[in-house]
Amino acid sequence: MYAVSILVHRRGVMMKRVFGDTDRIKKMVRVPAKNTPGAQAQAGAPAGLVEAIRGSLADGFLPCAAAFGIAKKLKIPLVVVGDAADDIGVRVVNCQLGCFKVDKSVHDLVGKTVRPELAAAVESHIANGSLTCADVFGLARRLKVRPIEIADAANQSHTKIHHCQLGCF
Repeated sequence: MYAVSILVHRRGVMMKRVFGDTDRIKKMVRVPAKNTPGAQAQAGAPAGLVEAIRGSLADGFLPCAAAFGIAKKLKIPLVVVGDAADDIGVRVVNCQLGCFKVDKSVHDLVGKTVRPELAAAVESHIANGSLTCADVFGLARRLKVRPIEIADAANQSHTKIHHCQLGCF
């Protein structure tokens, strides 16, 4: 049985939320492990991967940015880090795109202005297809901005970002 308890903030009230087998099954349906780029590589993942994940935990959770750092340091696909975190029951939190956080705070765009060139880049990319997590990071590198700025432009245009590189969504 897989279960991780965390406190979440809903409508001004702190509640306990248990992430269990049902949540794992939902994730596996969204991101089938056999079809992910790193699924075959996971069997040959570096021996220090689990230790690196445990060493990067913040309050029992693995921050998204830390997971990216582990993948870069160990030269492995990001999805392998995400799968390994799942295997040891560690939840990835604080998405670099603002998609999710431990406290479930809403990434608020009220009063924020998105630069027109970022909005145009997102719109032109969407015209060629959908917007994935990897696309957001690629656009951010190309435009020399933080990924959250591209995500804000996508959110403002009501564009959903999908296919997390760690396999979270």
